[in-house]
Amino acid sequence: MFNIFYIGFLLQILLCVTFSSGSCDQKIITAESGQNITLTCRAPNNNYVVEWSRADLNEGYVFLYRDDQFDPEDQHPSFKNRVDLQDRQMKDGDMSLILKDVTINDTGKYECRVFKRGTKRRNRALLKTDPISIINLKIVDPPEQKNITAEPRKKIILPCLVPNNNKNRVIQWRRADLGDEYVFLHRDGHFEPFKQHPSFRKRADLLEKEMKDGEVSLILKHVMINDTGKYECCVFMKETHSWKTISIIYLSVYLPVERRDRLVSVLIVLIVLIVLIVLIAVIAVIVC
Repeated sequence: MFNIFYIGFLLQILLCVTFSSGSCDQKIITAESGQNITLTCRAPNNNYVVEWSRADLNEGYVFLYRDDQFDPEDQHPSFKNRVDLQDRQMKDGDMSLILKDVTINDTGKYECRVFKRGTKRRNRALLKTDPISIINLKIVDPPEQKNITAEPRKKIILPCLVPNNNKNRVIQWRRADLGDEYVFLHRDGHFEPFKQHPSFRKRADLLEKEMKDGEVSLILKHVMINDTGKYECCVFMKETHSWKTISIIYLSVYLPVERRDRLVSVLIVLIVLIVLIVLIAVIAVIVC
């Protein structure tokens, strides 16, 4: 009796063969440089040779697994020591691939193919077999990161510049430890105060309210020690209905060593004076 999952797999292959446009499982994945990602692929069981390839590679494959082991013979050099199966036992037909430390050069169309066990050697003709999974991978540069230090009560600027082609922007400045509340939100041409964290009220504003040339830097007034933290400048992408982090700022607010030492000295003098006053008062009481 046919397993339902196996029947679905056969239908998937039939669709891939029937339609040249490729009706098999296709996904689009976007990742940042330096991340580890998983390219998903699943077959009805683990009784297969698994090959991951990329369409633009003239020679070599991304990953080949057969006879219960990785075959490195014709692997493309750029993937050496960076790829492996998510589960080498391929339990439940899981043939997903882990790609480590991705770079811009990893952008491309990845195809997962399976062959019956017993394939003795790699042959370019095998690439004519239809894939059961296609992943369109796009690698982007990570957000710009900066460290900023400031003294209490100063006015600072947290820089951020968004692509100028992003129209009708929704801009949010956030800090992870604030939970659902934000530092600043600008939507439909105006500031939204509804869920702004109370500590930033009347202290945060855009440097350029018209956001000319993509300028969405944030002015933060009268900074305090409690303002120390990780700030993220995010823009809402209508195409994907998701937030994209453009800039990350690590802000540290602290007193300079000289001022701190001066304050400590003043406190010590005050404590000494208080002790002297108390002693004089005690002596006066005893004398009386």
